[in-house]
Amino acid sequence: MPRFILIPAAIFIILLLAAMILVPLLLDEKKVLDIATTQLQEQTGATLTVDGETSLSLFPVLGVSLEKVSLAMPGETEPGITVGALSIGVQMMPLLSGSVEIDSISVDGLNAKITSAPEQARADTARMSDEELDAFYAKRREAMSQAGENAGAEAALAVPLALNVQELTITDSRIETLDPESQEVTAVDVIRLRATGLNLDQQPIPLSLTIRVDGEQPIDAALEGQLSISQESQQVGLGDMKLRLGGITAEPLEITANGEVDIKRQIADLQIALQTGPTRGNGKLRYASFESPQVDANLKLNQFSPALLALAGPDAAVASDDETAPATGDEPLPLDAIRLIDTRARLEIEKAVFAPHTVENVKTSLRALEGVITIATFSGEVHGGKLDLTATFNGRHNTAVLKTQGKVENLDIAAALDAMESEPLFSGTASLDWKLDGKGRTTNELIAGLRGPIEFTTGEPVLRGMSVEGMLCQAVALVNQEQLTSTFPADTSFQTLGASLRLVDGKLKLSPLQAKLTGVQLTGTGGLDLLSQDFKVTFKARLSPELEETDRACRVSKRLTAIDWPIKCKGNTSEDPQGWCGVETDEIVADLATNEAKRAVEKEAGKLLDKLFK
Repeated sequence: MPRFILIPAAIFIILLLAAMILVPLLLDEKKVLDIATTQLQEQTGATLTVDGETSLSLFPVLGVSLEKVSLAMPGETEPGITVGALSIGVQMMPLLSGSVEIDSISVDGLNAKITSAPEQARADTARMSDEELDAFYAKRREAMSQAGENAGAEAALAVPLALNVQELTITDSRIETLDPESQEVTAVDVIRLRATGLNLDQQPIPLSLTIRVDGEQPIDAALEGQLSISQESQQVGLGDMKLRLGGITAEPLEITANGEVDIKRQIADLQIALQTGPTRGNGKLRYASFESPQVDANLKLNQFSPALLALAGPDAAVASDDETAPATGDEPLPLDAIRLIDTRARLEIEKAVFAPHTVENVKTSLRALEGVITIATFSGEVHGGKLDLTATFNGRHNTAVLKTQGKVENLDIAAALDAMESEPLFSGTASLDWKLDGKGRTTNELIAGLRGPIEFTTGEPVLRGMSVEGMLCQAVALVNQEQLTSTFPADTSFQTLGASLRLVDGKLKLSPLQAKLTGVQLTGTGGLDLLSQDFKVTFKARLSPELEETDRACRVSKRLTAIDWPIKCKGNTSEDPQGWCGVETDEIVADLATNEAKRAVEKEAGKLLDKLFK
């Protein structure tokens, strides 16, 4: 190396070593701290106090370390922020060129106590009249439109024009937020926060964060990934940002997000992947935070989990069923919460459980706004059958209105009953076609108010635990004054079974039911109360000589085919079917007697006519 280069280098090293030794001795730490405290108070009105040790350093960076630091904001008598230890390091060489590059900021044991601003009183829509509700929606639309126009006016990044921090670390810290009205404190423990390469030039910033939210059910959250910040465009980019939440559900919820957050417009456009237990999904999510959050979701899931309701916002969670308090159906519908949901969603779900039924290959699109939830499409496979429906739930006013139409084809009846933990009374397949509407203020009122037509057809239907042929043959044998010798099957296999049904005020009415089995044609009328599950049905059976094939004593003469054989059924679907039905033999005897009398009269009249015309 040339000598003329070595000499200046040696001189620089000597000067640097001298500065490292002499500068800390020359600097008056107390004086420097007093200057900083005075400047902070003059500029912000805040009061800085340091009760612990302070130190200044020059190498490897120009740094300051403080212990037992407290900060009281203007108007506070007690410090709102305390820090156990704080250290800041600044790069020396950039200072010589007039720029500030912070090497590191380290905070340990920070404790911040914040009093939240009083929440704006939320309108109690449950107490409004229908006219007041209409005015409320109009005002809310106007406010939301204005919020959208003004979004970001006060949301600019409140950071210096230049930011360059090599490393930021916060450990063992706590943030407490006090609700001034309820006096409840929400505490967040920041276990560790680390970010490197902080900048406002859209360069990737690696970030990791571990926190715990205290409460009756503590929530643990861990965040790791990269973000990029642009002060010019007010955009925050997320790169493979992985969030793990524990304590919300039985199993941790993991979400990975990529996308952008527009701070000015208060809109987040994200590509997400999620997992909780066996549930996995992916898709797009847009979140707009105005006066009321707007959520648009386009997701594909392998199965539905209630935990995913969190993606629709807090109001959707409020509107969902409360698992801690079993519902009776008489509670008022959560219309107040439903009216605040603003969601547009398209979902594809491989398997969704709507207790007690499981629907596979679900495809649906819905829109929720101002208390109206519209399901434009809902299709899937349930118990081997194909389901298609549309529905509208209108909760804009205090009496909710439900409208739905759709169909189910080739439903496995036994599988459906098994899912409901009901007795397997029927087997075979069923097809339904309906168009229903109802209104009410509670779930039970809504069900009780449902009305409309339902078409019901079956394939290979079998009634379990009851032999209709045996019941009728017993009655025929009684009329014939003979004894049955055959043993009848315990079940009834129908050749055909179908019904035109009508739902009126929560009661399912047969109008009528038509069924055919060997030697018997059945016509039934009656109804089922959907709430109580009580039923009462009267069947009229017409017999044919084919019935005799089941037993010799079951001979059906001409006089027996000329009358209706009444079968009356009454009971509750939860009861043993053996006691449901019986043949009204008294009516049969009366009808037979009447017919015999008619035949006798007709016979005598015929004889008289023969004499007159001879």
